[in-house]
Amino acid sequence: MESLTVLYAGAEVPTPAALQDATGVPVVTGPRDLARHAEQARTQDVPLVVVPAGTGRALTSVTQAAQALQWAQRSGTQVVLGPSLIDATRAIAEMRRHLRAAATSHDGVLFRANTVDPFADAELLRRVRLAQQFSEDLLVEVAFDGSWPSPATARERLGLLGGTSVAEIRADLGADGGIPLFRPSSLATAVQRASHTALHLLRDHHDDGIAAGLLADHATGFAHSHGDEDGHAHSHAHSHPHHH
Repeated sequence: MESLTVLYAGAEVPTPAALQDATGVPVVTGPRDLARHAEQARTQDVPLVVVPAGTGRALTSVTQAAQALQWAQRSGTQVVLGPSLIDATRAIAEMRRHLRAAATSHDGVLFRANTVDPFADAELLRRVRLAQQFSEDLLVEVAFDGSWPSPATARERLGLLGGTSVAEIRADLGADGGIPLFRPSSLATAVQRASHTALHLLRDHHDDGIAAGLLADHATGFAHSHGDEDGHAHSHAHSHPHHH
């Protein structure tokens, strides 16, 4: 099935132009940018495949992409929302690869990423911890552009801990301020796979991915963390089934 594929960049893509160069696929950063590609797909009478550009941490941007596709759909464009470009398992594997490589010539690694929100940033800490397993000889810190801890703070901490040679590695899809987490060829292959998956779901299962995308960020945030509620009952005015 012929189609037109576009990457929808959110907070995990601080350098959209670099991602476009790496993949050879158009990268948009919002509904307005998406509109001209929707018009092109409608003119060519092919589906518009939108792949959320991220590692599955910036779930709000997935929901925003789904909302934008709803608009395009109402305008007469056949659309499908694909899976996130990279999943957590793949991101952790790439971090582990970089840690192994760094261990040959460095005593510390700083994973650096654009801040998304407190919950997405905490998810990155979890992933780095999993990647760090069996890399006990390396000092590892995480820093965020635009939030705490900053790269400068993390570098200072590594120095205080005895780090004398620190490798800086991006932990998102950025290209500045560190070694990119993914090779360009890997990103290009990931786009092809995500697009293929999306078209398979559309063609064989009549699933355009939008319903799931609209709920992508539903379970994030304090509103769904139901911790200590003093035993009182609560209710949700959602239209979909909810299980806690």
